[in-house]
Amino acid sequence: MPQVRRGVRRGYDKRNALQRRYGFFKCPNCDKKWESSHVYCHRGTFQVAYKQKCKSCETSCDPYKVEPIKCSQCGEIQCDCDRSQDRHVDASKAHRSDLCMKCKAGLKCWS
Repeated sequence: MPQVRRGVRRGYDKRNALQRRYGFFKCPNCDKKWESSHVYCHRGTFQVAYKQKCKSCETSCDPYKVEPIKCSQCGEIQCDCDRSQDRHVDASKAHRSDLCMKCKAGLKCWS
């Protein structure tokens, strides 16, 4: 589990003024669908800052729907539960940095 300092909201990247969100994707080229908890939006908005590539055809895609990350334990958007970043997160699946435009730009995503 990542350590969180008191007074710092989870999913908020102060240095880059980005907030981590949950996104739903559909590739316009091959129609593949996927979801990701690594969608980064400009602070206070749902405007996506970095696209993700489709793993089937490598087309850069924006999510068609973006929502705040919800806690898998209590269902709240902002909470103090230890698992507030675990919505639809499969621990056996690694973050695909080769498909993430934020990682490709040299900015590390949260693990």
